Amino acid sequence: MRTKKAMKNMVAAMIYQVVAIICGLITPRLILANFGSTYNGVVNSATQFLSMISILTLGITGATRIALYKTLANDDAYGTSRIMKATKLYMRKVGLCVIGYAAILCIVYPYISHNDLSKTQNAVIIAIVSIGVFAQYFFGISNQTLLQADQASYVTYGLDIFKTVVNTILVAVLIKLGGNIYIVKLGSSIVFLITPVIMELYVQKKYSLTNKCEPDNTGIEQRGAVAFLSIANLIHQNVDLVLLTLFTDAKIISVYTVYYLVVGKIKQLMQIVTTGMEAAFGNMWAKKEYEVLNQNFKGFEFVMFTFTTVIFSCVGVLIIPFIRRYTIGITDVEYCRIDLAVLITVAEAFYCIRQPYMTLVQATGHYKETKNGSAVEAILNLAISLLLINYIGITGVIIGTLVANLFRTIQYSYFISKKVLNRSIIEVLKRIIWTVGTSFMIVLISLMVTRTIVFSKGWLGWIFEAVIVFVISCIVSLIASVLFYKNDLKFILSVGKRMIKR
Repeated sequence: MRTKKAMKNMVAAMIYQVVAIICGLITPRLILANFGSTYNGVVNSATQFLSMISILTLGITGATRIALYKTLANDDAYGTSRIMKATKLYMRKVGLCVIGYAAILCIVYPYISHNDLSKTQNAVIIAIVSIGVFAQYFFGISNQTLLQADQASYVTYGLDIFKTVVNTILVAVLIKLGGNIYIVKLGSSIVFLITPVIMELYVQKKYSLTNKCEPDNTGIEQRGAVAFLSIANLIHQNVDLVLLTLFTDAKIISVYTVYYLVVGKIKQLMQIVTTGMEAAFGNMWAKKEYEVLNQNFKGFEFVMFTFTTVIFSCVGVLIIPFIRRYTIGITDVEYCRIDLAVLITVAEAFYCIRQPYMTLVQATGHYKETKNGSAVEAILNLAISLLLINYIGITGVIIGTLVANLFRTIQYSYFISKKVLNRSIIEVLKRIIWTVGTSFMIVLISLMVTRTIVFSKGWLGWIFEAVIVFVISCIVSLIASVLFYKNDLKFILSVGKRMIKR
């Protein structure tokens, strides 16, 4: 049942991410083409600043999931209701804080942001974007946490697919009708407001939660280590755009966000896939099925390394040709930069490599033991970025992210290997060397092949090139897997066969 649920979540995650990638490319392009790089940069910067309110959650979602693993495993509906009541009460307080934070940001942001918009225009964008953020905290996050703990993330993905498609269509229609940037973003915010409400109604019906109980604050009271990790991770995730907002202009922010349209969506895909596995691993850990946990984790580790190798090798080859086509006709800033393409791809590849180990840390509740690493990661990112931004600009910021991601990957994998799986860190280092070596061969062969073919300058030419590179990536990765990780490959194939039979 756990495997079936995990696969169901993975399939739903992949479908959602495909939709998100397609729609995520369409919407920013519409904004860029119709409103320019400045508006695109301000919207993305404002969204990032508003996301920092998550510091108030103080690790509650992680602690709540750990508490819910036990009540759900024991079919304790009343216990689940108590935990959820406590979490919802807290999250709704955070939702109210969003309103106050947005009001302050409306006043402060126009003075710290470097762009050509008036103070009123900056403030209006902040206010509009904050509507969707408020809805997530007031309605969405607590229910999403329950669904994740119950390995039912496919429900949230279904709603996300609906939200993403509707938003894209609405943006296109509003622009076609002559709507300005404020009308367009207001339409998006209304869509983002509706979906959490629908999720609230679904959870109430599905789980028969009762409000006639005392809230169980166990998860909230044990959030300390989770909170520390969450805060450090928040700093790490927001450093780039915050520093770019303070030290550069909105057009540079737009360049950064365009690259992350590609790399960021791939990163999200890897993160979403791990969500279903975290719940499965959490269930195994709660039931003390350690041998089953070790076996399944090894297979999951192999899959994540293989996915990272295949996907990010393709990204490394294809991202500049993509950016060149995506920003055609937009001349207010230079978008095609090989240094950014290489650094961002490598940085986020290392972030995805660490996902199996971070997932197991979260599933087993080892937040306290790993929290110092998150602090070092945040400090490294901030210090290196601050040191380099005045000399090499956006490139220095990405270097800071790369170094921080590399450190945290090693730290996570070392802890899991030593404290949970009882194996040597050498096993992880071998996989990293395998990934780097295989990726190098994929990129080398892909460049040799694609440079011998003349592709059209349109999107059909890029799609044809992408298919060739993807096929090369899969073939090289398969050969490398057979040569070095044949047993892991056999295990994954056997799991797949069992799922098909079911």
